Amino acid sequence: MAKNNYQKRLESLKNRRQDTYLIEKGMFTESYEFLKEGSSIKYIIGSMKEVDKKSTDITLGEGERIKKQLSKLSEEGYDIEFKYQGSVTNNTHIRAHSDIDILTIHNGFVTLESPLKPKNPYKGNPVKDLCDLREACFSLLSNAFPAAEVDNQGAKSISLQGGSLRRKVDVVPANWYDTIKYNQTGLEYYRGVMILNYKEKTRVGNTPFYHNKLLDEKDSRTGANYKKIVRLLKNIKADSDKKINLSSYDIAALMYHMEDSGYLFSTSPLRLVLNAINYLKTIYEQNLIRNSLTVPDESRKIFQEGGATKNDLELILIELIDIYDDVLDDLKITGGTVNKEIIA
Repeated sequence: MAKNNYQKRLESLKNRRQDTYLIEKGMFTESYEFLKEGSSIKYIIGSMKEVDKKSTDITLGEGERIKKQLSKLSEEGYDIEFKYQGSVTNNTHIRAHSDIDILTIHNGFVTLESPLKPKNPYKGNPVKDLCDLREACFSLLSNAFPAAEVDNQGAKSISLQGGSLRRKVDVVPANWYDTIKYNQTGLEYYRGVMILNYKEKTRVGNTPFYHNKLLDEKDSRTGANYKKIVRLLKNIKADSDKKINLSSYDIAALMYHMEDSGYLFSTSPLRLVLNAINYLKTIYEQNLIRNSLTVPDESRKIFQEGGATKNDLELILIELIDIYDDVLDDLKITGGTVNKEIIA
């Protein structure tokens, strides 16, 4: 008897992945639904799959609509440019209706990583300038999208949803943060951003482009299996009856440290799950290893105050083990093994 309600899980998965607009246009299908495997295996395969590209293109298209409106701030004297960040940009998102972050970058000043020194120090107030930019963004967007909900209450972003928008979009005021590596190499992916915390009137550094590059390299080395496991764990978190406080960023960081060799089973997704379980068990049991793990760009520890916790790791590990046990039960019926080739 399966421990999980897979009818409920598969329905939840399908609802996350489906795009109403594409269904109405007859442009949406899910190949995993036609597998002859047991329901637990269908759930794993479906959870690992990328969100349909057409849905992602709609998300990016809505981002472009917002950018087009924000570009009008140049008429008010703002010199700004835009970049995307978040799970949509690194293809680990799990929802057709995923929101997207638009970094709205103030080009009036640049922050340098210590000990780099500016040749011409900025004489203005970066925090005040970013607050002014945010307020200008809020005013413009409220007028441009009167039927949408434009929420200025978030610490780091203005969120827009509803009205004519088919996706939630977050506008994130920031300025460039030139890291030492960027200064040495000139490679754009090393360039970071300083993101405004509007409530605290502070800024925090981030390197979203380097993060994405590291994730892409990991996925390339692992036959595109690394991101499959990240998506699986994110779906498991979404469907759990327990509150698992692992962020998407922390899940991606956690699985980044699993050995590449553990991912090299391109047509055997069930073996990937077993390897992930063994890896997460080791991390859970070995305090020294767990507490040494950093996020991919090495800017902080994964398990630290305000970050991931051992308890949350335990919760997602238990969920994964339970699902794997159900897989073994399904395989007993069909006579298959965890090394079974499954392509959907």
